[in-house]
Formats: sequence, structure tokens, C-alpha cells
Amino acid sequence: MNNLQIDLSKYKVEKSTITNERQELIKQFLDSLNTERKGTKWKPLSARAVAIKVGHIKTGDLYPFFRQCEQAKCGFGACFFYSLRVK
Repeated sequence: MNNLQIDLSKYKVEKSTITNERQELIKQFLDSLNTERKGTKWKPLSARAVAIKVGHIKTGDLYPFFRQCEQAKCGFGACFFYSLRVK
């Protein structure tokens, strides 16, 4: 019987902190931006920083904006920050 017993303390279930659609979109933006920043002088962004940047954009409008940034020739980060700059 002891041979079949498994020590469950080794296994941990990670709970997702993402609770809604907007947070999922912000995570997609964050992952894309931070992959571009690896190996450069720029520090990785936090989810809070991205959420503040896109705070004025409605959730439904974030989908086309993400697609636009993905298809940009200049790069995801350049399109993201250029589109959100104060004019």
C-alpha cells in the first residue's frame, strides 16, 4: 500500500489571475512587447503599464488594434507606442 501512495505536496495547481477578456488581451500585448524587448537595453514592461496605456481603448477595439500591431512592418512595439502617443 505504501508503494502506491503519492506525495501530493510536490504538485501545485497554479491558479490563473486572469479573470476577464480585457486582462487576456492585455496579457497578449504584454507578451508580444516583452519578447521584442529581450536582449535590448529596454526593461520588460509590467501588465499595469500596458493596462494604463490602453486604458482609454474599449475592449472590442483592442482586437483590431492588436491585429494592426502584429501586421505592422515596423514592428509590434513601434506600432504600439507610435499609435498611442499623445498628438
